[in-house]
Amino acid sequence: MIVERTAALRKLEEALAEHYGWAISPSTCVKIGTAVARKAGRLHIPPDEYCHLAAASESEMLALVEEAAVGETYFFREPEQFDYLRAEVLPALLHAHSTDHRLRLWSTACSTGEESYSLGIVFDQVKSPRSETQVEIFATDVRNRALLEASRARYSIPSLRAVNAKLRARYFEHAGGTPDAPLNGRYTVIADIRRLVTFRRANLLDGIFWKGISNRFDLIICANLLLYFHGAAVRQMVERLSRSLHEGGYLMVAPAEASLVENSRLKLVKGCASFFRRAPSVR
Repeated sequence: MIVERTAALRKLEEALAEHYGWAISPSTCVKIGTAVARKAGRLHIPPDEYCHLAAASESEMLALVEEAAVGETYFFREPEQFDYLRAEVLPALLHAHSTDHRLRLWSTACSTGEESYSLGIVFDQVKSPRSETQVEIFATDVRNRALLEASRARYSIPSLRAVNAKLRARYFEHAGGTPDAPLNGRYTVIADIRRLVTFRRANLLDGIFWKGISNRFDLIICANLLLYFHGAAVRQMVERLSRSLHEGGYLMVAPAEASLVENSRLKLVKGCASFFRRAPSVR
């Protein structure tokens, strides 16, 4: 059921745009309307009444975001990007940190964790067995339910559709199915990769969140997030991301988002149109 797009629903859409940066596109309106219908039905109140309630309550807006936010993802979602991480970006960062032995990576919209664990797997593949460099992977999302799933690190075959059998055997433990049907059931990320990742709930439109993280990260992945933001939120987000990178650090966005990254600190990396690098400050 989709509710009629009334004045009350439009007011709720405006509140979501202000608090979470959502661009109110036709597809987003459908998702919000469907979520409103479900929530109002569970509460046994008219949809307009629920819209007024949600627009005036940050906690209820967050509950609505849990219902309406886009969350589809899987391991190594953009294979060419992860190939570039493996071949160019992570080796360069490991070389740059050969003395301090620590990398900090950030998956900004981690959803149910596939992207974050993919980063951990690629780091493990690239790092030399003799290297002392450690990695910290910071992973954030606005949805508590997604983060709960991410912390469990247990996935079904659709999430592993871009993972070949060799990688699956190396980095996952089979957690179900039968010997006659080994691809049934679910797979759990091995502990060595899980312990690299720290999950935290965050609304990236909240300015308080960004305090204290300037110049902190060597690599930030912000993929398939900017596309869902309105223009002002995109510009604010890119500015904050640029400040959160170390000089020489990398920002990776989805291929369709590269044209949205306009910032004097970020320079497009030659050879891969969806990677940017923070330029040194002018002194």
